[in-house]
Amino acid sequence: MNKQFEEPFEDLLKLVQKGYVDSPMGQVHYRTCGEGTPLLMLHMTPQSSLQFQNTFPLLINAGFQVIAPDTPGYGMSDKPESPPSIEEYSSIFTYVLDSLNIQSTGVIGHHTGASMACELAKSHPDRINKIVLHGVPLYTPKERKERLAALHVDLSPKKDGSHLLNYWNWIQSRVGEKASLDACHMSALHAFQAGEKEWYCHQAAFKYDMENTLKTLIQPCLVVSNEGDPINYITPRVQSLRPDFSFSELEGGSVFIIRDEPSRWVNAFIDFIKPN
Repeated sequence: MNKQFEEPFEDLLKLVQKGYVDSPMGQVHYRTCGEGTPLLMLHMTPQSSLQFQNTFPLLINAGFQVIAPDTPGYGMSDKPESPPSIEEYSSIFTYVLDSLNIQSTGVIGHHTGASMACELAKSHPDRINKIVLHGVPLYTPKERKERLAALHVDLSPKKDGSHLLNYWNWIQSRVGEKASLDACHMSALHAFQAGEKEWYCHQAAFKYDMENTLKTLIQPCLVVSNEGDPINYITPRVQSLRPDFSFSELEGGSVFIIRDEPSRWVNAFIDFIKPN
């Protein structure tokens, strides 16, 4: 582990502050810590800002101020009344930045968070100076259609508790032995917390024109991937579309690599995201 990452984990987590900001989608919850270079962190669906918690001490020590919102409908943010678009989701984060008096920031997004990071950089190029994407949802029309047809997961409670076991087994079928039980447990908790509207953000991502947005981005961009990520296969498409981007692939891991291997993940992008 890098020397700059050796501060006691629990002591540094005590520095994390939590807040809410009003937005057109209700109250948005966020976590922030550190006093250095701003870094906006956008989580995958249906997780929350807790996805990044294990990375916070590392980023504090590396000189960053972390800002990690809960996307509306997930974590402790209010739920939208109807399914928003990626454009609508991403616009909400400007309210968080404004509340913290942050004019310009780097952004890192994972899966659906990557879609939002791209849209935010496209719509507000003056506010986003660097982009890190992990797991880019650059789907083909066929893939988008298939995913839109399989959006809804039955999370309704059953008297025998089988809904819990069924979802747990589904997670295990995706990650096998590649992820920790803690990461799988947190994933399940997030899904049931999101409840009947859990599918909202996935629908937005599957409808979103990621290809067009990637073509228009003007900021420096690093695409991080790992072999155990279920959409790692998409990375070559991004390389073909934007050969000017930087790319970094990690061995192994799972879709929960951020929680399970925070040091390895942070080290994959830290030099890129640091100020020039």
